[in-house]
Parts: sequence; C-alpha cells; structure tokens
Amino acid sequence: MPTPKTSAETDPEKSASTSKNDSTIALPELTKPNVKPHYTAFTPGRQRFIILIVTAAGFFGPLAGNIYLPALPVLQEQFNTSATTINATVSVFMGVLAVAPLFWASLADYGGRKPLYMISLLIFIGANILLAALPANLAALFILRIVQGFGAASVLSLGAGTVADITEPKRRASQMSIVLLGPQLGPVLGPLIGGAITGSASWRWTFGFLAIACSAVYVVLTFCLPETLRSIVGTGEIYATKNWVTLPVWRQKAVVDPKRFPKPPPPTLLSLFRLLYYPPVVIVSMNSAILFSAYYAMAVTFPRFLEDIYGFTSAEVGVAYMAPGLGLVAGSLISGRVSDWHRGVFTKRYPDSPIHPERRLHLQIPGILVSLSGILMYGWFNNFHVSAAGVIIAAAIAAFGMTWVFITTTSYLTESFHKTPATLVALASLFRNPAAAVAAVVVEPLIAKMGIGWCFTGLALVELGCVASIFVLMVEGKEMRRKFEEKEGKAGGPRRLGMGGPSGVGGPATVGGRPLGPLEGRD
Repeated sequence: MPTPKTSAETDPEKSASTSKNDSTIALPELTKPNVKPHYTAFTPGRQRFIILIVTAAGFFGPLAGNIYLPALPVLQEQFNTSATTINATVSVFMGVLAVAPLFWASLADYGGRKPLYMISLLIFIGANILLAALPANLAALFILRIVQGFGAASVLSLGAGTVADITEPKRRASQMSIVLLGPQLGPVLGPLIGGAITGSASWRWTFGFLAIACSAVYVVLTFCLPETLRSIVGTGEIYATKNWVTLPVWRQKAVVDPKRFPKPPPPTLLSLFRLLYYPPVVIVSMNSAILFSAYYAMAVTFPRFLEDIYGFTSAEVGVAYMAPGLGLVAGSLISGRVSDWHRGVFTKRYPDSPIHPERRLHLQIPGILVSLSGILMYGWFNNFHVSAAGVIIAAAIAAFGMTWVFITTTSYLTESFHKTPATLVALASLFRNPAAAVAAVVVEPLIAKMGIGWCFTGLALVELGCVASIFVLMVEGKEMRRKFEEKEGKAGGPRRLGMGGPSGVGGPATVGGRPLGPLEGRD
C-alpha cells in the first residue's frame, strides 16, 4: 500500500524544511493552527465588479421617485386633474417604497439574491414601458406607479445583503457606503434629468429613459452577477474558476454544508415583527428616521425658499440641489472608511478582545451633531435672509451628517444579524420613509405657526435626543443582545444573532445555540 506523500514531496520549496523529519506530514493550509480561512472566494476585482453592479441597480428606485417631479405640472394638465391628485401619485410610490422591501428582503435572505434582482427589476422595466406607452389614464397611472415602486423597492435591501455576503466585517462599512451611493445620487440627479427630458421632449420619455437605462443594467446583472447568499454558495468557491460572464441560472442549488452555513427559517410575518422586540434595532432605525425626516423637511422647502427669498429660477434651484447631493456622497464615503478604520485600530490594539457591533455606534454622535448644526443654520439663515450661499452650504452640512449616521446604522444592522442582513435594512426603511412622508406634510404648517427658524430649531432638538439613545446602546447594548437571544431560544425563534467572537459579545460566537462557522461573520 503506497504511503501518503508529504508536503515536501509535492512542493519542492518545502523539501528543505521537511527533510529533517520525514515522519512529519504538512497539514493542509486551511487546517493549520492559527490560519484564518478566507471570508470569500471572490477575488478583489470581482468583488468590486459585483459592488458596481449592485450600486447601479440601486440607483433606479430613488431616481424613479425624483425624475418624475419636474413633470408634475405637465401631468396635471395632461390628465386633466388637480395638483393634489397628481401629488398623490408621488405619495403612493413612496409608500410602496417603504413597505415592499420587507417582502423582497425576507425572501432574499431565505431563497437567494439573484432571482429576486432579476424578478424585481423586470417588474420595474415592464411598468416603465407601460407608463410610456399606454394612453393617459389616471387610474392606470396610479396602478402602474404602485407596480413601479414595488419593482424598484428591492434593490437597496438586496444590495446590503450582497455586501454582507462577500465582505468581511472589517471592510463592510466602506463597501456599504459605495453601494448606498446609488440611492443617494438618485434624488440629486433625478430632478436634473427629469427637468431636461420634460423641457425638451414628451413626459412619456421620462419613463422611457428609466426603462432603457434599467434594461442595460439588467443585461449586465443577468449575465455577470453571481448568486452570493452564503447559505447557498458559502464563500463562492464554485465561481472561483468560472468566467465573470456566464449563462444565467434561474435558481442556484445549495452547494454548501448546511451545518457550516445554516439556512434561516422560512420568512413569516411574525418572524419579521419579532425583530421589533429587539430594542437596538428599533433605536438605530428610529435615529435614522428622525434625521432623514429632518433632512426631507429641509429638502421639500429648499426650492421654495431659494425662489421666494433669493430669486432663484427653477434651473438654478436644480443646480443648487447638487450641494446637498455632494454632501450625501462625501458623508457616505468618509463615514464608511472612518468606521472600518476605527474597527481595525481596535482589532490591532486589543487582538484578544471580542469586537461587537456596538463598537461602531459612538461614531453616530458626531454625525448627529453635524446634521443638527446644518438644520439649525438652514432654518435661521432663511429666517433672517442671510444669503443663498449660506443656505446651500447649510443644506450640504445637514446632508453630510444624515448620511454619516445612515452608513453606521446599516453596518451595525448587517453585523448584528448575520443571517438576515437584507431584512434588517428593509425594516429600517420601514421607519425611514414614512417619517420623511410625515415631515413633508407637516413642515409647512409648522413654519406657518412657528416661523422658519424655530421650526427647524425644533427639528434639531429632536435630533439631539438621538445622542442620548446612542449612549444607552453603548452601555446597555451588550445586555440587550444577550436577553434577546435568550428569549428567542426559549421561544424556538430564529435566534439569528451572532453573539460573541470577533463579531459578537463575549464567549464563542453562536447562531441558534451552535458555534458560529469559521467563515460566518468573521473578519
């Protein structure tokens, strides 16, 4: 019977080190002590390509909501209806965009990412084609805007799940900040593109543009985006030797050991709302909602103040929107890198200490303070007619602080629940979008009763209250996490929290009572 070959026999470079002791057989690389397995098998280049595809796909939901706005007066005339009725088509779109992500995200965490990308974007494309082609009919406009929003609603939460699939926690915030550039650029570029189309062509080309642009991204996504859900493909080793461009597979079969990469339970309405019993999820989601509502109150009054107080034209207002847009982009990118840098510093300074997600949360405090400073400046600059430049700069500052907090919130949620990151991000949207809708409705009555300065001072004070909630999580977050997992265990619930280890709090990392797999939620 042939004897097993040693590492020296198969690798000449190791022969010198093994010749002194021929009886020692070298261990395979991944089983050597103290050798950390790779989180993902995707190369850095392919990871960047996947992030690029997801970012481009995430652009269309917010773009569809904002490219439509310059056409509202034209649509009011074409459909022979009131401004209130036409504005309601914006409200129903935003309402669907708030609720529908929960549907898509819960399915994506269970059955896979790619099929839902393909289905949802196909729905979005189809709705835009019909909106561009059908005769003007008010009922059809409402129905198709709902369908359009339903298709567009998936990509933000799916994108967050994709980032969690292929990016280890130590780099996750910076990668998340890139994916969120798509949704953040939509509100900035939407009015500019929509205004250009409406001013030079039929309003139908607004939807035609969305259908054509999204179709181009859809082709790339179909042939180049692999399945990334870890309970199906694990680290993605099955793609390591494949070309980046492949024939699409409608449903990838699971190719991993379920003990190593366990599949979460099937999504139910109860399992979704059970997450609301976990206080940190509610607290960070409410913080983001409060900051987003204050930002939205500023955004909806921005054009009126610039036109009425400073004499801007509609075109000049569109250009002025670039300032808060740049603030959103800068806050997103800088926040992600600072968050990951801080995590890396802690890891080097305390290599034996567990890294739990709450260690990112203190970075929300400067973001909140920056945001409320911008809101205060915006209110009082307009109140005293200081200058248009000051108002625009204040809007950019508020946008910077708001998106800084949003990035740390998203990173925290994806690290807290390793198995359902997309669902958690969707749940945060359920808080955020309705809060923005309420702010848009109440800000004008508040200004009429309180004045511009005091209205935005009140919003800034509400934001200040978020700082106290962050301190609560920094002190009590670990204990809240432990109690939630115990409660889920007794109830036979999903028990999805990754507790301890490099990504959790104290003791070995676990999921559902078992030790966390070597590639789950670790750096």
